Amino acid sequence: MSLLSQFYPHFWLLFSIAVAIAVLRELRRPSDDGDSWRDKH
Repeated sequence: MSLLSQFYPHFWLLFSIAVAIAVLRELRRPSDDGDSWRDKH
């Protein structure tokens, strides 16, 4: 159980960060910066 209690907070932290990144990408999609960022990757 100790492993689960240690993993759970990190899971929500990573999940919230992933959601924030997804939202930012959606907001930046119409701009040219989004296309240039996509080309770099």
